[in-house]
Parts: sequence; structure tokens; C-alpha cells
Amino acid sequence: MESRIYFGCLVQQRIDEDTTPFFVFYARVRDITQWARVRRAQDSPEGTQRLLRETRKKSITRFVKNGSKNSIPNNILLAFEPGKATFHSLEESLSGCIAEADIHNGCEPGLKWGILKFSFNSSPDDYCAYVVDGQHRLYGLSDYDAEDLPVLVVSLVDATVEEQAFQFIVINNKAVKVPTNNVKAIVANLNEDELQIRLLKAGVKYGHTSPTLRDINDLDTSPFKDLLDWPYNKSANKLVPIATIEQAIKYIKTVFTFLEEDEDSLVEIFCAIWRVIKDNYAEIWGTDNTFMKKVNLNALNEFIADRLKYAWELSLVDIFDANELEQHVLKIVKLLPQEFWKAEWSIRLQDSANVRKQIKDDLSTLTDNCRLRRNWNQDLQLPISDEE
Repeated sequence: MESRIYFGCLVQQRIDEDTTPFFVFYARVRDITQWARVRRAQDSPEGTQRLLRETRKKSITRFVKNGSKNSIPNNILLAFEPGKATFHSLEESLSGCIAEADIHNGCEPGLKWGILKFSFNSSPDDYCAYVVDGQHRLYGLSDYDAEDLPVLVVSLVDATVEEQAFQFIVINNKAVKVPTNNVKAIVANLNEDELQIRLLKAGVKYGHTSPTLRDINDLDTSPFKDLLDWPYNKSANKLVPIATIEQAIKYIKTVFTFLEEDEDSLVEIFCAIWRVIKDNYAEIWGTDNTFMKKVNLNALNEFIADRLKYAWELSLVDIFDANELEQHVLKIVKLLPQEFWKAEWSIRLQDSANVRKQIKDDLSTLTDNCRLRRNWNQDLQLPISDEE
């Protein structure tokens, strides 16, 4: 049995005595993960949290990793169910200790300083608190190896399951995205260029400028690292036009419309797909050849995205789980021998919808050939066979 004691303040926000009080304190994220868990809707009829998206979690880790000044001041919301934790007031001990300051900030009698105590078994099934909001922040920050970061915690004390569900729904229905004009007004008197650079480096979209291309060019996990042809890339191997990546990203968002407002997951998913392709075609990757042309990259991107869509709808793959996604993509590309990309074709390559369709049609036939153990080039329209 382990125990914890945290110093903080208990807040009774409303006059109504039935209002659930909050206990506010700071704690290290890795400590919190020892005694708090997420009760997910798919695991329990009382669950409120949605699936933890590995892509979102990784974006939080990347955010703090990308800049030593990047911090997350907003809190995570936890809930201690009835009987799990007890508050002990220290008002008498603290009274008069700081004569020149009002330790209640004018919030008495609704605010009391003291300690919260609770105990728990170090067992995977024994938790005394649940995450109501902020699961991606909690686990993303705890995965940052360089530091065990402290985070602000607002915890509901003696909160019923119904109260937890109510708070979750309110939080997720009241969030409003800040309009671009409001952002412009906020930064009107600041050095906007410096702010934009910092935001993009942190992976945060600013105005009409997205960090997506920068991430794909910079991230160590990106197969296109230092390959994009644009002024930002200072390397010599400017092989892939940024329009290629923009078109590929746009198609994935068209197929998976829920990624339109989730660029963090979009980047992780895109990179996971193309890491597999890079490894599978290591011999022809990253050099000036037919395969790396825009029309081929986009045709292959569309071919794989379409198949992932079917697999996602049938619950055969979780695209938010990088490992699961990579395994599924590998099954697809393993049926597409690189000989197809190295062969001489009967058409002139150009980036058009008609050519992309011809390539995708051949990729579909190529898949059938490999599954049926036929010659890889049987019935293909594009490669020029040796017999011709």
C-alpha cells in the first residue's frame, strides 16, 4: 500500500453545499500516472474518456521537446470518487503566517488551504483517481524522458460518476477555437515574426501558416526529412516538391475528414505510412528516379489511403496507433514489388488525374498478381513487357 499527501487549496466555488469541491495542487506527471487512470467509454459503461490517440500524445511530447521554453500552464482535471481521498485543513497553522497578504485572495469562506491524503495499492487495477480531461497532456508529458514535468491539477473531490460525466461533456462542448482575427489582435504589438517561428517550431498552427510541412521536413521520424524542395530546406537534396506533400496530405484529409482539425495526428499518420514505404523501397528511396516523381508518390498515397479507409471502417486497423498502422501498411506495400517502379512505362509521366488513375489501376492488378502468385507484370497496362 502506498500513500500520497499533497498541499494545496480546497475550493467550494458555489454556495450550494451539494456542489462538488475542487482541490488544486501541483504534482509530477509520472507520479500522477501511478495512482490516476483513464476510464474509457469503450471499456466501461461509466467511462467518459475517448480513446487515447497515440498521435495526439506524441504531439504533446514533441511540443515540449522542440523548445526548452515550451510549457503547458493549463491544468488537467482529475476526479476522486467518494471515500477515496480526504482533505485536512491547515487554516489554523497558516493563519497569521503571512500577515501582509490575504492567503485566501478574497475567496473565503469558499477557499481553504490544507492537504489531500489518499492511499492506493501499486496494482494496475487499483486507482483512486480518474482523468476527466487532459489525458493526452498527462501521458504526452510523462513520455518526455528529459524531465519529469510538474503539472497543475484541478481535482474533483468526492465526485460521483455522474458529476465526472457532466464535467467532461461541458468541457468538450464549451471549447471554442480562437478566430484568426482575435489572434492577430493579441499579437498586434509583439514581434510577430519571432512568435510565428516559435509557434511553428512547437508544431502550432498560426493564422494560415501550418507547421505541417516544417514537421515533415524536420522531424527525425519523417521519411521526407531534408528532402523537400523549398527555401526552408537548407540541405542539398531538394528532391520532392512541397506541392507533392501538400497534395498527399490533402487527400488523406479528404479520406479521413475527422483529421481536418487534427494536424498533430495527421502528421503522425502521414509519416507512419511513408516510413513503411521508405523501408520497403529502400533501394529506390531518396534518389532522382521515376518512383520519386510527384505523380507516382501521390498515386501510391491515394492507393494506400483508400485501403486504409476500408480497413478503418471495418475495425481492422486503428490509424491512431502508429505500430498497428505501420503493420497494416506493410501488408499493402509488400504486394507491390519495386520492379513495377523500375520498369519502363508505355506513357509519359505527368501529374494528372488520368495518369494517377492508370497507376492506381495497375497497383490494384499488381496486388492481385502477387496474391494469386502470378507473374508480377501480368495484365498490367503501364510497364512495357519484354515480349513487346
